[in-house]
Amino acid sequence: MSQDVAELAAWVERTLDTGRIDLTRLPAEASTRQFFRVSTGVSTFVAMLSPPDTEDNPRFARLTDLFRKHGLRTPQVHAVDFDRGMLLLEDLGERDFAAAYAGGEIDVAVEAAVVDLVKLQTVVSDDIPPYTTTRFADELAIFTDWLLGRLVGIDVPPAYDGVADALIEATQSVPPRTVHRDYHCRNLIWRNDATVGIVDFQDALFGPACYDIASLLRDCYVEFDEARIATWRQHFFALADLHCAESTFNRAFDLTAIQRQLKAVGIFARLYLGRGRSSHLGDIAPVLGRVSRLARHYPETAEFADWIGVELLPRVVDRLEEDSCGR
Repeated sequence: MSQDVAELAAWVERTLDTGRIDLTRLPAEASTRQFFRVSTGVSTFVAMLSPPDTEDNPRFARLTDLFRKHGLRTPQVHAVDFDRGMLLLEDLGERDFAAAYAGGEIDVAVEAAVVDLVKLQTVVSDDIPPYTTTRFADELAIFTDWLLGRLVGIDVPPAYDGVADALIEATQSVPPRTVHRDYHCRNLIWRNDATVGIVDFQDALFGPACYDIASLLRDCYVEFDEARIATWRQHFFALADLHCAESTFNRAFDLTAIQRQLKAVGIFARLYLGRGRSSHLGDIAPVLGRVSRLARHYPETAEFADWIGVELLPRVVDRLEEDSCGR
């Protein structure tokens, strides 16, 4: 056990005023935070080790309280030590949406997530700043820098000219609402009472209303068939009352999904090259394949889609195979 984890365990024991506890490390996504399930033998909690120099922990605590007041099941904060980046949270459960999907509970889980998403979009707070076009551009730069430039060493293609502008423009074509920003199967907990637990919401912004539903239905870790996606997307649109044309929303939904997935594969490459974490390498090629197939449907991105399939994907596969053999 590392020193910081040992200090976390000691703090949790003092906070709960209990004897020995069991800490089990939980999977983490792309942040610098670490999570542990705490078992006292009687009850369970989640302990979060969140470096205060990289994470805004007071904002996390404010947001979880804000979302709970709007009827969303974010984890209750039981105790904090902001100076050392330690938080003791409610344990929302062990079964995320990925497990629920694998168990055949796709429709009921997605339906519940859609209803909660509509609720989440009504939240307004000074703690939720705007999702600016500059930030969208910076996110796309993660793709061109880390995936194209550093992972495979390939130049940005001429086909990319105008693609970034089209993707960013699409995000501005629908009304803004509060955006979770990572509303997908690994950050949604399917609880025993058939309600949705929501985690990893600390980066919430006020941005395009299509963003989170695109994250949910065009998930980086699971692929749904297009008929199902269309049905759920239409259902969300009917509930959300967005006052825009459905055709405009549908186009923004797809192009925003492309923007988000390009950012994601860039982050996966950055995790590998910058932090030595290979946990997401296996997701890069499947996500690029989905981007290519989806982008072919729009004139602004069709040529870029072909380039991904013909030029980029083979290079990514070759690079990852080389690295796999070298490990």
